Amino acid sequence: MNEDELWLSDEIGDEDDEDFIGPSSFTMALTYQGPPGEFRTRNKQGQRQRPTVSSFRAGPRKKPAFTVSCNAKAMVHGEMGGFSSKMATLLIYEFQFRSYRGARLKEADILFEFKPLPGATGRVSVAQVRPDGVHKMERTEQLEGHSVWAGITGAPMQAIGVEVGADRTVEKITGHHTVVTGDRPQDDWGDYYEARFALYENKSQGDGIPSKLTACILLERDDDQDFVCVPTISVKPNFTTAVATLFSSRDPDDPVYFNVDEPPVDLLEGRVKIDPTNLAATRLDEAWDCTMYNNYQGAVKPSQPSPA
Repeated sequence: MNEDELWLSDEIGDEDDEDFIGPSSFTMALTYQGPPGEFRTRNKQGQRQRPTVSSFRAGPRKKPAFTVSCNAKAMVHGEMGGFSSKMATLLIYEFQFRSYRGARLKEADILFEFKPLPGATGRVSVAQVRPDGVHKMERTEQLEGHSVWAGITGAPMQAIGVEVGADRTVEKITGHHTVVTGDRPQDDWGDYYEARFALYENKSQGDGIPSKLTACILLERDDDQDFVCVPTISVKPNFTTAVATLFSSRDPDDPVYFNVDEPPVDLLEGRVKIDPTNLAATRLDEAWDCTMYNNYQGAVKPSQPSPA
């Protein structure tokens, strides 16, 4: 696709931008409709346990507006351990969100659905996820005010049809955060087949979602049958212009097929101990991580005298 080539779509502009659009402006939604499969991560012939779950971008390959990737840091099959006789699988994934040229990502939604292979009977359920629940960070405060009209009843000499009152301003301090959530929602039958994660930017700051998220999923299995994961990763970008909003559409990534006989994959460099015979004992709170940005302290240096 040519860098300057954009296709029109019926997408509606983001509501957050409406306040910045003047009466003489308009909102135009643009969707890049690339060739089928261009933004789809596919399995190689007969591939099992694909380490790169997803990788996609918006815009030309050499000058993207943003890139998103999900890669495995650990894939370990074994036993739940403790008082459980169940089999288990521990999955740890690293998500990276990169923005360029003034663009930013203000939301991301991640859904992993686990299923038995077609024809298999073994049940696969999500036992634990990390992060779990709502985690707030990067708190900021903002002073907000709005006008309140206070009417006065029974005012002396009030003219008929004339409202008497006073206009006053009410101010309050509101708190805003960058938010990361994790959950394992139940289906209609009460089973836990899904792991869901979401990231939201600080709406007051508008500085984007975290650049990196390491998430953990502990699966409980009835037996040693192979299973499959169907990943869905979507993001909402927000560009600096109020005239146009760019959306990216793509084909779904291929499912990830897991073979429980595969040797363990552990790229955590010893940061977390993983025992395949007792996966439930893994300290998931130490394994998951979130990075907003890296604060480099060495940018300011003393001047050096020029060589004679």
